[in-house]
Amino acid sequence: MVCFLQMMGSVGSKGDLAENDARDPLGTAMRSTRGVTAFLRDRWFSIDLRSLGLFRIVFGLCLIGNLYDHAAGGNLRAFFSNEGVLPNHLALFAPIQERPWSLLFAFSRPGEVAVAFAAILVVYALYTVGWNTRVMQILVIVCFVSIVNRNLLLQDGGSFTCTILVVWTLFLPVGARFSIDRWLAVRDGWHAPSDRAVVATEDATNHPVHDSGAADGDASSESIFRRPARPAMHVSFVCFALLLQLAAIYGFNAANKTGDTWRRGTAVHYVLWQLSRNTSLAGFLRLHEPSWFSPVLTRATLIFEWSAPALVLIPVFQTVCRRILIGALWVFHLGIASLMSLGPFSYAMMTFSILLLRPADWRGLEYLARKGRLAVDRVVPRALLRSVLGTFAFIHRFGHRLGVHLPYRCRRPAQVPRSPTWRLSTILREGVALFLFVAMLAELTLANPVISERLQWKSRPAWLAETLYYLRVYQTWAMFSPDVPTEDGGVVVEAILADGSRIDPLTGRAPDFEAPLHGPYGLDHDWSEYMFYYPWDRHRVFRAGLRDYVVRRQQERDGAGSKRIRSLDIYRISADCPPPGEILPRNLKRELMISYAAER
Repeated sequence: MVCFLQMMGSVGSKGDLAENDARDPLGTAMRSTRGVTAFLRDRWFSIDLRSLGLFRIVFGLCLIGNLYDHAAGGNLRAFFSNEGVLPNHLALFAPIQERPWSLLFAFSRPGEVAVAFAAILVVYALYTVGWNTRVMQILVIVCFVSIVNRNLLLQDGGSFTCTILVVWTLFLPVGARFSIDRWLAVRDGWHAPSDRAVVATEDATNHPVHDSGAADGDASSESIFRRPARPAMHVSFVCFALLLQLAAIYGFNAANKTGDTWRRGTAVHYVLWQLSRNTSLAGFLRLHEPSWFSPVLTRATLIFEWSAPALVLIPVFQTVCRRILIGALWVFHLGIASLMSLGPFSYAMMTFSILLLRPADWRGLEYLARKGRLAVDRVVPRALLRSVLGTFAFIHRFGHRLGVHLPYRCRRPAQVPRSPTWRLSTILREGVALFLFVAMLAELTLANPVISERLQWKSRPAWLAETLYYLRVYQTWAMFSPDVPTEDGGVVVEAILADGSRIDPLTGRAPDFEAPLHGPYGLDHDWSEYMFYYPWDRHRVFRAGLRDYVVRRQQERDGAGSKRIRSLDIYRISADCPPPGEILPRNLKRELMISYAAER
C-alpha cells in the first residue's frame, strides 16, 4: 500500500479526463482510486521532512535534559550505581518487571556509571545534530531503554512516551533535514543547496528524487532554483501509526477518567495536594484556590483529551485543526509541567506535536527560521561553525578512505533506480512497523481497564508480548485514573545518631512527621518517583536498598564520629487531602517500613 501511495502521480488535465471517461471506464475507476489514495496519503500517511528534522533536534534536547536529571544532584550515584538504593545484582535477580536488560548493568561504581553516562550523552548529542543519524537512532533506543531498565522504580508515563517515540521514529528519516548528514550530502553534491532549490519528493531510501529537467548541482538551472512543486514528504505506514498513537494517548486517558473527582470537577483540586510531586507554584495555588478553579480546569482537561483524537485524525480542515491541537497541547502540558514534576512526559508530548506540522505551517515558519539563522550567525563565530562542520567532513572522508561507508549515503536517483532490493527493503520496513502496530494494539486492549473483556486480546501469543517487554513499550494510558488520589504521602527517615540527636539523613534536618500538613516536599523527579513506588507492598524486597544507602552515606560523612547512625527507622507518612474549600489535611498516619540497628 505504501509503495502504491508513494508512486502516485498526476493523471492529466480536466479536458483530457472528460474526453477519456466515456472511452475508458476502467481508466476512470483507476483515476478515482488514485484520487482516494492520494487523499489518504496526504492526510494520514505522510510527514514533512522538515517536521522530522525539527522533531529530531527538539527530542534530542529532551533526551539530554532527561539524562541530566538522572545525573544531577547525586542521582547518578543514588539510583544507577551499586552504592545507591538499587544495586545491580538486586535489579537483575529480583526484577521489578519481566525481561530486564541494560548496558548499565555492566557498570557498578559511580565513576564507571559516569563514564557510561558520558558515552550516552555523546550518542544523544550526535543524534541531535544528525550525524550518522540511522546508527544513532538505534543507539538511542539501546541507551534510553538501558537507563529505564537500570532502575525501573523511576519509570513513569514520560518513560513510556519517550520509548514509544524512539521506537516509532526509528522507521523515519529524521536526519533528512537540519542535520550534519544533510550538510554532508549537499557538500558532496548529492543534493541541491536548499529545500527551495529542489523539485523533489522523497523515496523510501529517504533521498530526494530530483526533477529530471536539469543536472544535479547546476546553479544556473531554473528547474533547480524555482520553488518546489510540492514539499518533500516521507510516506510510510508509520506516519499513520503515530497519529493513531497520539489519539490513543489522549483518548484512553480521557476514557479511563471515570471516577467521582472527574465527574464532580474536583480532580484538579486534589492534584494540587499531591505534595510529593508538586512544584512550589502548586503549593501556592492550593492555598489560594478560587472556587471556580478546579471545576473549570477539570472540565477543560476532559474536553481537551476527548477532542485531541478527533483533531489529529480529522481529514478535512486539517491545517486549522492541527494548529488548534498543537496550541492546546502546548498550553495543557506547560500547565502540567508548571504544577507537577512528571519527568519528560510533558516535554515529550510537546515534542510529539512537532510531527503534526504541515507544509502550510512551514511556509510561516520559514521567516522565523531565517531570523534564527541570522541570530546564530551573530552569536556563533563563523570560524567556529566551519571548524565543527569541517571536523565532521574529515571524519566522513576518513571513513570512506578506510572503506567504512556511512549509513546515510545520498545517491543520485537517476543513477540508482528503484530496484527489487529497494522494494524488498521497503516491504520489510513497513512489515516490521505493522508487526509492532499489532503488538501495541494487543497491549492497548489489555492495559486499559476501559476496554471491555470481549474486546481484550487475552489469547495473544507470548512472543508478541515479549517483543514489547524487551523494548519497554507499554500502552497503559490512565494518568490520574479512574480518580485522582485523595490521599498523599511521603517517606521520612528517623535516624538516631551516636550523640543522641535525631535527624533525617535525606534532608539533613530533624524528621518531619507532619510534612503532609505543609509541603510540597521539593523533591526532584527521580526522588519523587522513587518515593512514590517505595512503600508498595510488591516492592518490599527493595526497601533495604534505601536503608543501606542512607547508612552508607552517613558513615562516609562522619565515619566513626559522634554523627554515626546508631539506629534508623524508615516510615511512610500520609494524610487525607482536604476537600474543596479547606486547606488542612486530615487523618495524619505513620507506617513503619523498615528498621536498622548498628552492631555494638
